[in-house]
Amino acid sequence: MSRTTLSRLALALALFSTAGCYHAVVDTGRPADTKVVDKPWVSTFVFGLVPAQVINVAAECPRGIAKVETQQTFVNGLVGVVTLGIYTPQSARITCAAARTAAADTSPMVTAADSSLDARRAAVNAAAEQAAATQSAVLVRF
Repeated sequence: MSRTTLSRLALALALFSTAGCYHAVVDTGRPADTKVVDKPWVSTFVFGLVPAQVINVAAECPRGIAKVETQQTFVNGLVGVVTLGIYTPQSARITCAAARTAAADTSPMVTAADSSLDARRAAVNAAAEQAAATQSAVLVRF
């Protein structure tokens, strides 16, 4: 094999090993439970243009979802290359949410003193400032 052919082969191998692999995480902000649902072969087709079916984990995660991680592993990518991109699987890892504590279920609240427009505006402004300061939701009651 010539040196040029060997260089091209090395470049193609480097591109192949890095192309298509990714890892995405969606964190809902809810506290995580120890229950994790792994789906190593989530089917997508035509280079992912035909999306996967919805993954229903309501039975496994009755309190909701804390985090969803999707990725295309090396093996998933290899299957995609072998099938010429027709079948392009991904893997998904869903972390269930833990039960919220009573303290977590009570949001801070701002109450308008009366029902005038100015009082409502002041309450909404106070709630926005409090939400920005605490980085959490604030309930406004009229």
